[in-house]
Amino acid sequence: MKKALIGAFSVLGLLVTSCSNAQTNSAEFGNVTDVHFIAMMTPHHQQAVDLSGIILEKQSISPETKDLAERIKVGQQEEIDYMKGLATKWGEEDTMQLHAQHIANGMIVPSELEQLRSLEGPDAEQSFLELMHSHHEGAILMTQDEVQNGHYQPLREAAQKMIEVQTAEMQEMENLMD
Repeated sequence: MKKALIGAFSVLGLLVTSCSNAQTNSAEFGNVTDVHFIAMMTPHHQQAVDLSGIILEKQSISPETKDLAERIKVGQQEEIDYMKGLATKWGEEDTMQLHAQHIANGMIVPSELEQLRSLEGPDAEQSFLELMHSHHEGAILMTQDEVQNGHYQPLREAAQKMIEVQTAEMQEMENLMD
């Protein structure tokens, strides 16, 4: 009887430890929504960084638009680094590569990028603001799903901040447009 009780308590102890570890591990890793979000948002952010780089190289662009482009470039690169870090932590690098080929909400098609590259001065500035505004709208749509359905709390909080920052940037773009 004594051996049976000791055995039962040992099994119970293992179960409690396993459940505790599962909760810890569960909190450290994302769900399907989290993985999908970082897989789609990373290339989306990279395009915003690239788009900002194009306008920053141009002449005759207002200081306000250049300042906005610089903030977008720096801020979104930081978010890319964070999301890539999560993908590595979660062992999802391959998933990232699979999703990189997809066109996500608000992604700018190559012909629009080429057109922006060919423009100068106020025309380039206006095109940048319009393209980036649309790009941000798409990002916000994708980000709302993460906020509502994601599991990994730090990523959900980062997604909520993305919505707030990009909404403010869209307002700034509207103020800068003709």
